[in-house]
Amino acid sequence: MTLRLLSVVARVALTGALVAGIGSAAALQQSSGPEPVAAAAPTHIEPSSPAEKSLGDVLSSRSEFAGRLQLERTPAVTFNVVADGATVAHTTRAATLAEALAEAGITVDGDDVASAALGAPVRAGMTVTIQRVEVTEVSEEVVDPHQSTRVNTSELYEGTEKVTTEGVDGLARHTYRVTMIDGVEVSREILLSAVARERVDEVVSVGTRKKPAPSTTSVGTTGPILSGTNREIGASLAAQRGWTGSQWTCLDLLWTRESRWNHLAVNPSSGAYGIPQALPGSKMATVADDWRTNPATQIIWGLNYIAGRYGTPCGAWSHSESYGWY
Repeated sequence: MTLRLLSVVARVALTGALVAGIGSAAALQQSSGPEPVAAAAPTHIEPSSPAEKSLGDVLSSRSEFAGRLQLERTPAVTFNVVADGATVAHTTRAATLAEALAEAGITVDGDDVASAALGAPVRAGMTVTIQRVEVTEVSEEVVDPHQSTRVNTSELYEGTEKVTTEGVDGLARHTYRVTMIDGVEVSREILLSAVARERVDEVVSVGTRKKPAPSTTSVGTTGPILSGTNREIGASLAAQRGWTGSQWTCLDLLWTRESRWNHLAVNPSSGAYGIPQALPGSKMATVADDWRTNPATQIIWGLNYIAGRYGTPCGAWSHSESYGWY
């Protein structure tokens, strides 16, 4: 290649000498010569040989050729690239890291992050890590679970609960800017938040009201069958309530006056019935269905009546003494 270039240059120099000689001869003829002639128009002279035609190309390629010579003199280095889940070793003579990565077919866009400056030279044995960064917008629906509140109320009995306000989960729609590095989310920034449904908390009412004492009566059943006379049964049932002594005496006087302890006694004028002379007698059905024939049913009803209206048998007897009835 060098010999060829020298040959071309020599021919160009020869051509230049020929042109210079021709010019000198013409000048000599003009100084000695005959009558003046009109000056000829400038003539475009085509290159007389292929060598002259390629001279410009040869000269313009000299810088490119010199660059190649310089590149060939640059020592090759091997470095490692960690990108896209793989480690690749690449040997290059490139001047910068960016050129070496492009040469290796590894693209780095504007969001990606390199562990070394792309304009820096490549050093032998260096490891360059390329982190792929992706920024996207993501919309999600987020549920806001409702809470539960318990409120005491005297409107309900103890041990009773009632849901007075149904709970409803809230719903919100959020839009985020999400940044991912190598497929892993590293940050999330909320851009927009809108409530699609308001949260409603549940309210549970809890009863605090005391339950009434369980009744000793049994509705619609048969009363207890107890042995003994009606008066003995009365004494036994009154004693279960603590009505002994003077209270029993008052009760005995009261019901002896009313019915003489006869469970079949009927008042001919009012229709009052049984030992306690209930008016009407069907009231005693609140204790049991056998109120007509069972003295224990009648006595239980009568004791309940006295306790509810007068408190004690002596209270009922005092009223009977004053008014003739109780």
